[in-house]
Amino acid sequence: MYPRNDYPLIEQAVKSFGLVFHSLEVHPNTLTTHGKHGDKHYKILIDGQSYSIRLLPEQRYAESALSHSTPDLLTEQLRYTDYLRANGIPFMKRVQPIHEGLFTTIRDSTGKEWTCCLFHWLDGHHVTVNTMHSAAQIGTLARQVHDLSRNYQGFHFPFVDHTVAYQRWFHDLQELSFSSMPESVRDSFQEYLSLVQQKIDTARPTNHSSSQSVISTDLNSLNVLWDTTQQIVGIVDHEHIGATDRVQKLAWLIKWYTRTEGIASHDVSGHLAKSLLAHYNSQTVLVPEDDPRLASLLWLSGCFNLHFVEQTTHLLQEAGQHPEQDNPLQLHLETYRLRGERLTGLLS
Repeated sequence: MYPRNDYPLIEQAVKSFGLVFHSLEVHPNTLTTHGKHGDKHYKILIDGQSYSIRLLPEQRYAESALSHSTPDLLTEQLRYTDYLRANGIPFMKRVQPIHEGLFTTIRDSTGKEWTCCLFHWLDGHHVTVNTMHSAAQIGTLARQVHDLSRNYQGFHFPFVDHTVAYQRWFHDLQELSFSSMPESVRDSFQEYLSLVQQKIDTARPTNHSSSQSVISTDLNSLNVLWDTTQQIVGIVDHEHIGATDRVQKLAWLIKWYTRTEGIASHDVSGHLAKSLLAHYNSQTVLVPEDDPRLASLLWLSGCFNLHFVEQTTHLLQEAGQHPEQDNPLQLHLETYRLRGERLTGLLS
């Protein structure tokens, strides 16, 4: 449920776009289901027409090591959504403010600053239990998005190297090793960290052509909308538009779109991986030297992501305070070791 005291802020944000309206309704459920950004994200109805409104606080990711947004970066991300739409990619359509900017800025009653983005609503549903068809559709869409970026003459997004975050998280966890832990727990933890470091070293960007920068967006299952005929009808999140390389993005796509039992499941299918890569036409852009890097990035995406790091941090702290309770941490590490084997097995 959305906090009722957000209504004046939402009303102020809508007015900042220069829209004149007679009625404004806020859908009772917030669209922000998780995340560290601190945004307020709602479906709203303006005179009966549906929109998506996102309010970004001045200090985003205040309690996270993830990257922060800037006005220049947000401007370029929104410009890029226009570029994608102009080239046939069904990104949600933004609402143009009455002034020349791409977004507006307001202050709430406490003086806190909010950046406002407004989009026309897109109807559709999420596909989280994947099929050969959905994997193929995503492979085709991702290739189109990546190839389009090669012709984009505009602002140069900063390149995002995921191994930078992985290495930072590695050091954070390394510092949490407690001398009070049972030796068997400590050994399991250090063994897992050694494996992580090997994967990070292999996953670093190379000089191959496949590591050339492309601009992409976050195509995870909750950002893509499908219609009743199982065709992709929309992409709904601009936040992670940025420069990366094909191998990094393919690793995440394979992790997301090979799941056969939903988002929370670790069950994956090699047939779905082959379908995605075939429809991406990966053999035309990847070289054999990319194989170890792709496998390591795929492993890290599933076995050393932010969710894993947060879970592990909690379990390490518990193990340090209650050394006799060692099973939860060891079971956790074993679960992710098995997940890693399944993920890397997708490429064999």
